[in-house]
Amino acid sequence: MRNKLLLLISFIGLASCTEDRDIPVISAPTNPDYQVVHYWNFNDTSALDTPTQTAGGAAFTYAGAYFDDVDPGTDLNARNNDVAGTGLRLRNPSGDFVVSLPTTGFKDVVFTFATMRTSNGPQNQSVSYTLDGTNFINTGLSNSEIGVSEQFVLQQFDFSAIDGADNNANFKIKISFRTNADLATGNTRFDNITLDGIPTAGGGNSGGGTSKFELFHYWNFNDATTTTTLIAPNTGSGSLAYSGAYYDSTTESTDMNARNGDVAGTTLRLRNPSGDFIMNLPTTGHKNINVTYATMRTGSGSATQTVSYTTNGTDYVTTGITSVYNIDVAFSLIALDFSAVPAANNNPNFKVKVSFDAASGTATSGNNRIDNLTVEGDTL
Repeated sequence: MRNKLLLLISFIGLASCTEDRDIPVISAPTNPDYQVVHYWNFNDTSALDTPTQTAGGAAFTYAGAYFDDVDPGTDLNARNNDVAGTGLRLRNPSGDFVVSLPTTGFKDVVFTFATMRTSNGPQNQSVSYTLDGTNFINTGLSNSEIGVSEQFVLQQFDFSAIDGADNNANFKIKISFRTNADLATGNTRFDNITLDGIPTAGGGNSGGGTSKFELFHYWNFNDATTTTTLIAPNTGSGSLAYSGAYYDSTTESTDMNARNGDVAGTTLRLRNPSGDFIMNLPTTGHKNINVTYATMRTGSGSATQTVSYTTNGTDYVTTGITSVYNIDVAFSLIALDFSAVPAANNNPNFKVKVSFDAASGTATSGNNRIDNLTVEGDTL
């Protein structure tokens, strides 16, 4: 049994109208290092697709007929003593149910949910995942094909052995449906969907030491009163500079990676012709540095962002990090892990530079956008 994850499995008899059956009940991870990363309890029927709790970027789409709420739900896998309330109902004809679950800042993630069907609902679910946000696979999943009962049962998928699922802004899980999926009536139901994980930089209760994984620089870009207030940090003493045409704000924003319950207010817009975007991020008193931000582009905006960093305040390098990122016309997260760069620790001269493609450097329209920029690390 893995020492990082303890799954308690017990059996209870549940009576149905026609038979008694033993249903395995799977608990949440009980290792104290685990934290809830994303969670839906579906009890707010006015906003079923809004996560109850998220570390940022959680969302889902359903390609079937439509979804709505169902009463009752279940308290299986409910967190924070939440009541059963209502659940999510995916109506036939069914389509793919894709759940976006960024694991930025977390590892060894575990996906858990309660599910059932009606008599005409799809009898089987196929589970796959993507590490690049596009291509779905089931490699490493021992239980990617599951049968669905006419009463709520918990299902759980352990990604702790899949390294690519760690600290991955593009991580998603897809559930596809088979047998009865094309009927005009019937539905599948979900409740209490969770993703649990261990903070990658030694947060939670792990380690047995006194260090703490904390947010020490943060910009939400929601104060668009002036260009000065727009780039003033909400937390910390960092600063930002842009050498392109100019920067301003736009209301096309996101809550991906937002902290403190911050809303999707405004976002930072870096106008073409582009230039370098430099983040001055002193890491004094911190180690195992993680820099995360949400970003997108317009049609004429730079299609790539190239990231480099400096530890002496002048010379930029890419050693030890992924440096080139393709940028979409919808918001996605970029997560930069500097834990393998010791010189980034406890460094008052640490900076990160984002450069854009050559075409955007001469374009007279178009822009890239940055939102909810965070810097986190262990305290020394």
